Amino acid sequence: MTAKSDAPLNEGGSIILNGSVQAVLGIPGYTAYAAAKGGIRTMTRNLASEFAPRKIRVNQVTPGATRTPIWSLVVPTEDAVKELELRISQAIPLGRFNEADEVAKAALYLASDDSAIVSGTEIVVDGGATGSPLGAPIFRHG
Repeated sequence: MTAKSDAPLNEGGSIILNGSVQAVLGIPGYTAYAAAKGGIRTMTRNLASEFAPRKIRVNQVTPGATRTPIWSLVVPTEDAVKELELRISQAIPLGRFNEADEVAKAALYLASDDSAIVSGTEIVVDGGATGSPLGAPIFRHG
C-alpha cells in the first residue's frame, strides 16, 4: 500500500499515532493489546516512508503509566488507585506517573513546526520505564 497523492492530507502535514509501553513490557494478560500497539510501532515507520514524498511526517507518542480516570476500571476506590499508583511508580525510574498534559506536550511538539524534520520516530513518555528500567526505585540500593 502506498500513500495516494489525492489523499485529504495537506503536504507538510503531521500524523501522530498513539502507542503504549505495553508493546514492549511483556505484561501478562495484555497480549492482544500489546500486539495491537506493536503494530502501531511498525505502522508509524511504514507510513513515514509512504508519506515522505508528500512531506507528511508520521510519528508516534508512546505513554507509560499516566494519571487518568482509566485506573478506576482496574481498582474500585480512589484509595486503591493511589495505592496502585504508588506500587507501579516503584518500577518507574523517575518514580511517578505521567500527567496527561505531559503526554499531550509530546504530541504538540510532533504537531508543531519545531519538529519539521522529525519523522518515523517514537517519543516515549514513561519516566524511563522502558529505556532504563533498572534505574527504578525498586532496583536502587541505599
